[in-house]
Amino acid sequence: MKRTIVMMMGILSVGCQKSETVTNGFTVKENPSLIDPKNPLNKLTYANQIDFYCKMDITKFGVSDTVTYQGKLYGFCAPVCKEEFIKNPEMYLAKK
Repeated sequence: MKRTIVMMMGILSVGCQKSETVTNGFTVKENPSLIDPKNPLNKLTYANQIDFYCKMDITKFGVSDTVTYQGKLYGFCAPVCKEEFIKNPEMYLAKK
């Protein structure tokens, strides 16, 4: 019994140090160093700070794809998020 309690406490303490976000089925580990300084897309200025589809903070996790819509540049964490935005941009912008 004592061994089980000790094991559970160890697992919980390790698990508590991990911080993950699950959004729309995507799991993202919280880590401020995820932004690749060599990625030129991370140096641009975007009209959004949050990916419209998966709700990921692109200022914290970086950008892997972009789209210009009505003269504004929008950043996305993944091509699938960009593709969903393109299907109905007005819907996503109305929620903004």
